[in-house]
Amino acid sequence: MKAFSVCTILLSLRVAVVSSYNPFISNRAPVALPSLRQNDGGIITSTRRTALTHIAALTTTLSMPNPAISVDGTSQLQLSLEARSVENSLSAPPYGMEATDIFYPPSFLGNWKVLSRTVDIIAPCGYELFTGGKAGFDNAYKAEVTGGDALEYKARFVSRSEGSDSGENYIAADREYNAREIAKAAMGSYSVIDTPVATPNRYSCLLAPPDGTSNLISVDILAIGRKTDPISPDKFVCAEFVRQIVSPVQRSNPNAPPTSPLSVKEIETLSVYNVLNEDKIECRQRTATYLVPSQTDPVALRKWQLSQGQPVDVRYYDVTYTRII
Repeated sequence: MKAFSVCTILLSLRVAVVSSYNPFISNRAPVALPSLRQNDGGIITSTRRTALTHIAALTTTLSMPNPAISVDGTSQLQLSLEARSVENSLSAPPYGMEATDIFYPPSFLGNWKVLSRTVDIIAPCGYELFTGGKAGFDNAYKAEVTGGDALEYKARFVSRSEGSDSGENYIAADREYNAREIAKAAMGSYSVIDTPVATPNRYSCLLAPPDGTSNLISVDILAIGRKTDPISPDKFVCAEFVRQIVSPVQRSNPNAPPTSPLSVKEIETLSVYNVLNEDKIECRQRTATYLVPSQTDPVALRKWQLSQGQPVDVRYYDVTYTRII
């Protein structure tokens, strides 16, 4: 089994959940730091950051707004969100909350085996703002892209009626089950200690790092933006923007008041799904991590200022869902 870092699992947990749109992130001119893409090979142990990324991305939202139609019948909304998944500018998310829950197409209903492979990692603002600097970037690239195997886990999508905009049943991700399966695949069978909250707007869990340290890790994910561009019955594009808060918790007293967070970041997950047949779905996915300003940490504040609203960590994934019969 691969060893993933807490940061990786945190990136994955990101897309589960919601609050008001973040006023600090705006569309500014790109910072004058080089965009970095790794091309050389190498093998190194993976970090937990990868697992968090997959957990978060798994619950990406599907709201179904009425798209604006151009003269030629093409939806401008459809074009914009799919185009955003491959754009080079990597601007901050322009959308807010557009649905009460994640509404998946009927084809998702059931149990699935999922394979998620990292195909690229980019540092748009340079190594200086990437977690761990150049060494962190090199380690992540070698562990997840050139030397990493696909992360394999199980996922489940169920029919629900609570929270529907229309009052009718809809298909939703089983958040608690799916996140637990990802954590098990990345960190071990006993990695998830507790899941106190698993709602459309918030996901919280308590993780036990596999390195055997005395502290646990508390992860809170709050959704702040959600958008979907339906294209056809067999293709749809969706995006979700979340705030992820990671805090240490003493194993001896998990109910004690939380200490200062280890990490507060905002992460956008944008997914382009293609339903190949009733038993197979392919997804092209991009995650973009944004820094958050800090009133107590001058170094974190300076890094946020340098990023100028641009993501500091961008990752691309190929994800395949195969139905479990």
